[in-house]
Amino acid sequence: MRLVWHRGDLRLHDHPALLEALKEGPIVGLVVLDPNNLEGASRRRRAWFLENVRALRAAYRARGGALWVLEGPPWLRVPEAAKAVRAQGVYALKSYTPYGRHRDTRVREALPVPLHLLPAPHLIPPDLERPYRVYTPFSRRFQGVDPPLPAPEALPSFPEEGEIPEEKSDVPLPPPGEEAALARLRAFLEEGLARYPLERDRLDGRGGSRLSPYFALGVLSPRLAAWEALRRGGEGARKWVSELLWRDFSYHLLYHFPEMAQRALDPRFEALPWREDEGLFQAWLEGRTGVPLVDAAMRELQATGFLSNRARMCAAQFAVKYLLLPWKKAESAFKNLLLDGDTAVNLQGWQWAGGLGVDAAPYFRVFNLVEQGRRHDPEGAWLRRFAPEYPSYEPKDPVVDLEEARREYLRLAQGLL
Repeated sequence: MRLVWHRGDLRLHDHPALLEALKEGPIVGLVVLDPNNLEGASRRRRAWFLENVRALRAAYRARGGALWVLEGPPWLRVPEAAKAVRAQGVYALKSYTPYGRHRDTRVREALPVPLHLLPAPHLIPPDLERPYRVYTPFSRRFQGVDPPLPAPEALPSFPEEGEIPEEKSDVPLPPPGEEAALARLRAFLEEGLARYPLERDRLDGRGGSRLSPYFALGVLSPRLAAWEALRRGGEGARKWVSELLWRDFSYHLLYHFPEMAQRALDPRFEALPWREDEGLFQAWLEGRTGVPLVDAAMRELQATGFLSNRARMCAAQFAVKYLLLPWKKAESAFKNLLLDGDTAVNLQGWQWAGGLGVDAAPYFRVFNLVEQGRRHDPEGAWLRRFAPEYPSYEPKDPVVDLEEARREYLRLAQGLL
């Protein structure tokens, strides 16, 4: 018997560890409800995770197999499960985050049998020997996509163990599970891929794929998504895959520079005079800044758990460059509102938008938030939906004077370099 330990890979398709374990003999699947990940998470994020665990168990059952679901520290529960099923080995996909690497080291030390960590199907492996700090040279390492691996048609039977808790979300959730993810992927490829280069920056998010919640939990393999897109070809496919490569760049950065989880990639920016102003922080978080684009973005995020990439960049940049809010506090609060709040991706996005060392043109890129709104929501439909009190993208009694705040930020940042 072999144990297949699912972490950020709640799927059966394109799963090298699952298929490798099946080559060796019968398997049992395992998900550990890790308090280190779940206890600090928002209701929406816990609910989304648990619904996808439920869908994974249904996928195991549909193929005749069993998924165990245990709760507790992985370095206790994985060895217990291995002993209970008399496993000869534990198989999982490699993790690249600081906590994931720490967890796997502790589990390996506690296991009486080998822990086999197979490379996860990234487009570019995050653990390249050479560390890159800029996206463009990193992206040049992309050599194409290997064919994705099929899901097994049948799995060996075994008794199930463990219950999946119920958690009520405070926002509507997408349909969970890999079948829903694959259906969403097919719809995007058929209806949105060709238009992607022209519409990807829409503030309402309709130009994107809306697949990020599935990618965040590994419900959908990015390798399969890229393979299917490139198979169709065209500028839309090339552009969309280049955006998928940003996910791998995020993991690459965090793998090689784990300190960026707590401080700016360029540590000089830690010396900015961050404002410890709770009233200002709450005004930003709740969408009460008087800046229409920012308020609409934060209200959509609060109400839905989703936000377009363009709106994310604007909201993050406003918090960091206009308000000088402590970036790590704002980044963490923002992530906890997102259904797709992936640690590596969110950190990279905030450090890019905030000019903290990821952007090749760091400090002097400051968006004009009025022009951003007009350009990417020209008819104002998104603004009317989430911030209807604003007739246009012109600020109304903003918490800071935008032009004065922009000049002050540029003066402070330039003084650090």
